[in-house]
Formats: sequence, structure tokens, C-alpha cells
Amino acid sequence: MKSALLAAIGVASLVLGIALLGITGWVWFGDWPQEAKQVVDYYRSVAERGAHTGDPTLQDVYARQPTSLGGRWPAVIDPYGRGDLGGIAPRAQEPRTPSDLAEFSFENGLELAVPGDWNSQDPRLVFYQGVVWYKRAFEHETPEAQRTFLWFGAANYDAQVYLNGKLVGRHVGGFTPFNWDVTDRLRTGENVLVVRVDSTMLEGDVPTPLTDWLNYGGLTRDVLLVDVPETHVRAHEVSLAPDDPTRIRARVALAGPGRARGARVSIPELGVDVHVDTDANGRGEARIAASPTRWSPDAPKLYDVHVSATTGPGVVDTVGFRTIETHGHELLLNGEPIFLRGISVHDEALRGGGRIRDRAQANELLRHAKDLGANFVRLAHYTHSQHTLRQADEMGLLVWAEIPVYWAVAFDDPVTLEKAENQMSEMIERDYNRASIGLWGIGNETPVGEDRNRFLRELASHVRALDDTRLVTAALVTDPAELGEFVRGHYLPALLGIETGEWIYPMHDPLYEIVDVPALNEYFGWYYSGAIAALTPFSSHHARRVMIDHIDRIRLEHPGTKPLVISETGAGARLGMRVPEERLAVFSEEYQALVYRKQIELFRNQEGLAGASPWLLKDFRSPLRMYQGVQDYRNRKGLVDDDGRHKLAFDVLREFYEELDEKGTLQPVHEGGSEVWLDAPCGPRRPKLRSG
Repeated sequence: MKSALLAAIGVASLVLGIALLGITGWVWFGDWPQEAKQVVDYYRSVAERGAHTGDPTLQDVYARQPTSLGGRWPAVIDPYGRGDLGGIAPRAQEPRTPSDLAEFSFENGLELAVPGDWNSQDPRLVFYQGVVWYKRAFEHETPEAQRTFLWFGAANYDAQVYLNGKLVGRHVGGFTPFNWDVTDRLRTGENVLVVRVDSTMLEGDVPTPLTDWLNYGGLTRDVLLVDVPETHVRAHEVSLAPDDPTRIRARVALAGPGRARGARVSIPELGVDVHVDTDANGRGEARIAASPTRWSPDAPKLYDVHVSATTGPGVVDTVGFRTIETHGHELLLNGEPIFLRGISVHDEALRGGGRIRDRAQANELLRHAKDLGANFVRLAHYTHSQHTLRQADEMGLLVWAEIPVYWAVAFDDPVTLEKAENQMSEMIERDYNRASIGLWGIGNETPVGEDRNRFLRELASHVRALDDTRLVTAALVTDPAELGEFVRGHYLPALLGIETGEWIYPMHDPLYEIVDVPALNEYFGWYYSGAIAALTPFSSHHARRVMIDHIDRIRLEHPGTKPLVISETGAGARLGMRVPEERLAVFSEEYQALVYRKQIELFRNQEGLAGASPWLLKDFRSPLRMYQGVQDYRNRKGLVDDDGRHKLAFDVLREFYEELDEKGTLQPVHEGGSEVWLDAPCGPRRPKLRSG
């Protein structure tokens, strides 16, 4: 009886399995009505392509005569993220007759400029974080024997890309490029591209949901169609060989059926023209004896570099050649000490333009850095536009480029580390050939802890494995324990009228040992004195006066012999808010200028200081800044306002930078036919000091 029951169950299971298999086959391959078939094809593409994060990314797309898909795109705000039900939004489904039921449409509504963030384009979207759908119809015919890539400069943060109603793939990460080969997905005639962009940040993301900048969402950078030969140069890396700077190292990555046939690299101005053997994966390397003029801020020399597959045309890039290394407290560019006369910068255009979209906006912003006398910019706190890096190359600005490992990301989560490493990989590959980049930043103000240390140690190793021609840095946080030691030992006694000589600020962060160039964010004249006043019986004015009067006594005590950079310092000011200096009024131009003058005294007295990038060049939007009538959702620490008008502190820093030569030495003052050297920014008074 029992065996008969089991046999019956087995037969029934077999029949049910065959029936389900048949239903599945019918769903996937059956002769459905056209609209039903589109729905089935949509769900099939989601199942097949949901994990496809992109094909290997094309480098130097602007050198390949791309077709821009920029312009005004129909868009739909989707606060609940439900537009993909039934594939309605991905298929750009519109009602065809008055009887059709519809609760979604791209027509007769919002249009957004692409490239561009949505926050600066529509008042409803200023602080919006969520889903927006974009649509673009276009025609494109792939030339014979070529492939067509759909390339995105960046989409913040989670982008799902649909072409003709089917999912192409998904990319997560808001600041780096991605692409897919869509040759076989294009139709003759009209094609419909739909992109779902979700700017929502979750706890395991990079960055986290809480940041001190506006989370600009959307298709923030160019969207291009790029036609390339079947066998093409996908990427290349050209630099001076780090182990032998008398030679140029050229690495090439080819793609396509002829990728193993080799490549050619030529630099006409240097008389270089060599064949590079490539392996089965299309990768190859050559070392070339050459003596190029070195790129530097004083002379940003660039060379045209031609890279091609032997079976077809290639790309032309403009590349500079330089070395950067450390020697004790010194930072060496091309073997010579350099003092980083810097400023920090956000990727935000002047006049409320949102994210930078083109070379003109990048040039306008960086021109203020050059007017300041800077030779260095810290591009905080995420990967900036390619246009900005190109401008830095041409203008002679050394660059610190970083990814948004910012504040307390999920350091204990291996998926978060994977996201950070992926963003770093995409940034390094995109910008490897930019001579201006000297430092890769792996973190900003990350709280000390074992998980954090392990995370950043692995990330630093990842960076060094990808690029051995640059240095690794990070902006260290002001640790509460160190700040407490500093306050108890020096600041509180001074508030009580007790002098303690030099004010030693200890730096004990383990991250110091992980990076090549440690950096410190410090706000002695801004946050620290204000916080102390709030926690003690002392008035704000007294607390600030004591700190201001003693900043020149502060010494940053770091544990090793590495070059130190002050990566942030400064104070806020609203342009036009003018209050006599003696009142120490926060957000006044006078107080900001006073803080800069006192910070410059700290720079002059600090041993081992290799540079500084005060915070920052231009005011920028931040939802954290809610002091209405003063901040108005902007971080006001810029030296220029949103329209590029200078505050008083701009001239304070410019005058200091104008005094310095490239080594950080003050220029001589001529008195009675003799030269008198003033005190340098990096130590006690002595003649012709270099940084450190």
C-alpha cells in the first residue's frame, strides 16, 4: 500500500514537472500577442542581465569621435520606485487609444538636461533622493566591421539601463564611467533608451547616506554612443617607468578578434614608434628609452601619444611625464622638493550650475585656484569630472583624487569594501594617464578602529597593485582622544590664564602607517573653539580669542618621518557679512580672514609640512548647513562665493602663496644689495628652507 502511494506521488510529480516545464517554455518562447511578448522579453532580460554591471570600459572616449545623446530628455519622478511594474517605464509604454488605462507616461511632463544633475534643474528636486526615469529616442547605424558601445560618464547612484524595452545591465557607483556593447541590440530606425537612476544611499554604500555635500542625482555626465573597430584599443597606460624613469612604460589592452596581433605606440615629438606584442587577452607592455621634458606645475608639458591596434586606427591622448615620491619629510616631484600650495575643491560649477558638465565649467572653476597661486588641488570627496582632470593637466595643477570612503562607512562589511575597490579601479583606469594626479585618496575623516584599519589597509594595497606611479594618502580625522589630550593639556589651562609653552597636538592614528602621505583635517579656529565654549562656562568670544592667540604655538606631532599635508582647515564666511575683526564674529569675512592669517603662522612653524589644501575654494550646497539667512543649505567655507566673488581670506592665502617658491621657501627680500631670507613655512628660521 505504501509503495503504491509513493509510486503515485512520483508519477504525479513527474506530470506536474513536465507541465511546469511546458508552461515555462510557453511563457518564454510562445507565440504571444505583441505587447504581451514585450512584457515577457522584458522579464527575460531582467533575469538574464540583472547582474551585468558593464563590459570592460572604453578609455579616452572623447578621442574616438563619439555621438552625443545629450539634450533634453523626457523624465518622470518616481518617489516609490514602482515604474518598473510590468516593465511599463522600461518599455516606455504609452497609451495608444483613449480606452487604454495608463498611470505612467514620459510625455507632456518633466524634461531634464543630460548631462546634468536633476537637483539644479527643478525646484521639486532640490533635495530629492530617489528614482527618476529618463527616456531618449535615437537612430544609429553601426558602421560595417565596427562595434557600438553605449557609454555613461557617470550616473548617481544606481543606474539600470534599458534599450528597446530590455535590460542591458546595471551599474552601482555615482562618479565613474561604465558602458555596454549594444551593437546587437540596436534596431534599424528608432531606438528607445530608458534609464532608471536611483540616488538613494544605503548604509552599505560608498558614500553613506550622510555626507556634507548635496547628493546630486541623475545622469550627471555625458551619455555617448561610441563606434570602434572590431579590434580596438580599449585602454592604455603610458608613464615613466617607476623603477627606471629614463624609460617610458607603455601598457596596452586590446579587445576584439585581433587582440593578440599586437599594438603600436608612437610619440612623434620624441621620435618614438614601437610595436607592442600582446597576449591572448590583448594585453602587452613595452619599455622605451626616451628623455621627455618633465611635466610640472611650472611647465605642464604634454605630448601627443598615438596608440592603435596593428589591424586598425586607434586613439590619440595627451600625456605628461613626471615622477612623484617621498624622501623623509619631503615630497619630491621629478626628484625635486615641492611644497603643495593647495586648495580643496568640490565638483560643483559656479552660479548654481550643479555638477560640472564640460571643459568650460571646469576651466572657470580651476581658474580661481590658479589666481590663488595654487599648484595643487584636492578634488574632494569623490571622483570628479574627466574635464576637470584634463584642465588640471593643461593648467599645471597637481591633484589629489579620491573616492567617497567618507566618515563611517560600513567598514565591517566585505561588500562595502568591494564597492570601494571597484570605484577605485574605475577611477584609476579612467585617469591613469593624467600626469596631474599625484595622490590617490582612500578615505576622509574615517573614525579609528580595527575594522577601519583593516578596510583601508586592503584598499591601499589594492591601489598600489593597480598603480605604482603615484602615492597613497588619506585625510585623518581629529580623533576625540587626541583632541581631549590637546584640550586638557593646553587649551583649558590657557582659558584659565595659565601658559604651557608649545601646544602639542598628537597624531596617533594607525592610518599614518598605511599611507605614503598622511594628511590632517584640522579646524582649530572654527569648530574646536566653538565646541569648547558650548561645554564650559567660558564665553564664545573668550574661547575664540584664546584659540586665535595661540594657533601659532600649535605643533602637530606625527610619529614618523613622512611628509605631512594639512588637507583641510579654514572657517566659514558669507560674502558681504562684514563685522569688525575684534568682535570675532563667525561667518564674517573678517573672522575667516583672521583664521587664515593665524593658520599661515601654524604652517610656517610646522616641521615636516609638505603642503596644505585649505577648505575650500568655493561655497557649495549641503543639506547639513541649516543656518537660515547665513548658510541657507550651503557650506560657506569657500574663499569665493557661488558666483566666484572673492572673500577677504582669498587675498590672505594668495599673498602667502605668492611669497613661496616651488620648494616652499620664502622668496628673498633685497635690502641694501644683500638678500635676506624670511622664515619658511616648514620650520624654524634658517636660509633657503625646503619643505621639511
